[in-house]
Amino acid sequence: MNIRFAAVAAVSAAAALPSWGQGFQVGAATNISISGLLAVGAKQSEVTNTARPGMGSEFRVDDNTSRLIVTSTSKITDGWNVIFRIESRFQADVRPIDPAIPGTTIYSGNVTGWADGDTWGGISSPYGTLIFGKSTLYYTDTISVGYLAPSLEAPGESYRIWDDNGLGTFNMLDQVTPLSKTGVGAGSLFTLGNTRSRNVIRFNSINYSGFDFSVAYSKNPDGDELKYVAPGTAGYARSYTNGGTVYAGARYNKGPWSASASYLDKKVNGGLYNPAAAAGPQDLQAVRLGLSYKLPFNLKIGVVYDNTSIDNAVYSTPTSTVASESAKRSVFEVPISYAWGDHAVYATFSKAGDTSSRSDTGARQLNLGYDYALTKRAFIGLFFTQLHNDRSGRYTPFLAGYSFGPTPNTVAGENWRQIGLNLNYWF
Repeated sequence: MNIRFAAVAAVSAAAALPSWGQGFQVGAATNISISGLLAVGAKQSEVTNTARPGMGSEFRVDDNTSRLIVTSTSKITDGWNVIFRIESRFQADVRPIDPAIPGTTIYSGNVTGWADGDTWGGISSPYGTLIFGKSTLYYTDTISVGYLAPSLEAPGESYRIWDDNGLGTFNMLDQVTPLSKTGVGAGSLFTLGNTRSRNVIRFNSINYSGFDFSVAYSKNPDGDELKYVAPGTAGYARSYTNGGTVYAGARYNKGPWSASASYLDKKVNGGLYNPAAAAGPQDLQAVRLGLSYKLPFNLKIGVVYDNTSIDNAVYSTPTSTVASESAKRSVFEVPISYAWGDHAVYATFSKAGDTSSRSDTGARQLNLGYDYALTKRAFIGLFFTQLHNDRSGRYTPFLAGYSFGPTPNTVAGENWRQIGLNLNYWF
């Protein structure tokens, strides 16, 4: 996994959460609010059915995407405001000088920190908000945090406590297994790197009777601006000016129904690829749909579908010299939850189909959870995950490899399970 993937992922609605933290006025028309999340867990992990080098199991304390959020509004005129948000990530389990990857000089402070989350500035109006900066696009869509605000209900996973290693959204919906010359999984590719997209211009609409939408554009969501190599230079075939990423998403949430639809089209900037290994850049196209219904007695049933295709990630034959086909796969996820009083239980089943119809390259995952509300915004509970790869599949637990052994998921068909006692406190 490329180190840029290690920037800890957020839940989808975190960027849109209302500010419930302590607020204070800094001028006649300017307010600042401080809020955030402490998320930490004690976990027992194990890989199975493989001779894993280094470490087959471990017990550890692990951070589950803690963050500190500073937001501000400054009135322009009635209904119009200047706004900004700074979301900083911190890790409750380690110090910034501790290695993020065992045996390396890549430290935890290199992969999270000040303003590492959704951080932007812009203008709000009676029609919506226009923002510029870093913003979460696509990969967390359908995760639900309706327990914090009814408007944030969504059709997918809705745990009040979670395990960032075990969320099916990250492990299944946002991974695609490319294929080696032998047709065996060759490591996981992640949708937009499972992290905040950079250089984003985004418009979020207001809510129209339960319906809202977002559209966004980024010249380069991977961050390195001004990447340009002259056409024809060895190892490159596309100029920087030809790349770009487009995103559109819409949600409906009213009464017992919740629905979501998302679209993503990414064209790699600068054509950065090795022509000896791939026939072209790994452009990406993805669609995600979700629908859920909550019965009157608080039983919620949903279904999520994701179809993602990554160009030039599959070898067409065992004798091919470069990857020239797209790695295509579909994933279905079925989340079920039931809440009573301060208690809630969850079960989610996810299944990834074969990559590009090559046999035994899919995977399936089961999540089981229970949590208890200590307060309206503090929850504690148990979270169990079982990830099972098919014989040639190679889906991985998100972020677990950074401290769980020296070689994350090096064997196709490797399985993984984890149980965690986790705490989430939204402050």
